[in-house]
Amino acid sequence: MISAVLFDLDGTLVDCIVPMEQILIKVLENLGVKAAEAKKKYVVENLRRILLQGNSPFDGFRLLWRLGRYLGMPPHKRVAMIIFAYRSLKAAFLDSPLFPQAKQVLNHLRDRGIVMGIVTTRSAKEAQYVLKRHSIDGYFRIVVSRDLVKRGKPHPDPIIFALRKMGYRPDQVVMVGDMPTDIEAGKAAGAKTIALAIGIFNDALRESGADLLATSLGEVPRLIEAL
Repeated sequence: MISAVLFDLDGTLVDCIVPMEQILIKVLENLGVKAAEAKKKYVVENLRRILLQGNSPFDGFRLLWRLGRYLGMPPHKRVAMIIFAYRSLKAAFLDSPLFPQAKQVLNHLRDRGIVMGIVTTRSAKEAQYVLKRHSIDGYFRIVVSRDLVKRGKPHPDPIIFALRKMGYRPDQVVMVGDMPTDIEAGKAAGAKTIALAIGIFNDALRESGADLLATSLGEVPRLIEAL
């Protein structure tokens, strides 16, 4: 029986991932880079790599530098791109809305006595800002940010940290996320997993080996009952 749920934040509760694609392309266009469709696909693919390797801002900086080199940008424009992209992508997260069904799902789970937590690659400051901005910080017993563990997702460390703090066995907990790294971390920690196929990683999620697949956030409570 599931007693607790761990949610990812970006793209799971906060609707910020898909808009980030257009934001990154817009940053490049503002710097004078007119990317053809083939190159736009490469830009989007690099954004996905940044999100998958997002345990440290420096991972993103390295990928953006390589992206600028691929696009033929001179070094000074690559530096400008990194600065503008970092600010813009961070602002997109901080300003993004919750998914429409988020509060309904959280209320439903709380009413059922399910304990909830957040496991995110965001900093504690960023995560707490967004949770308080949307008045949902009170739903969560624990928020595991990248500041609290040496290795973030896809390593199991943040899930194990949450389990220990919450006092549950892995088989009592389900990890819900929209990225393959969420599922990999949950499985490695021994927890149940629900892949949320509502973003830019849907194909990978279908191959992730998650226990169950949801195509909307609203399906999650029903799927938890099936575990």
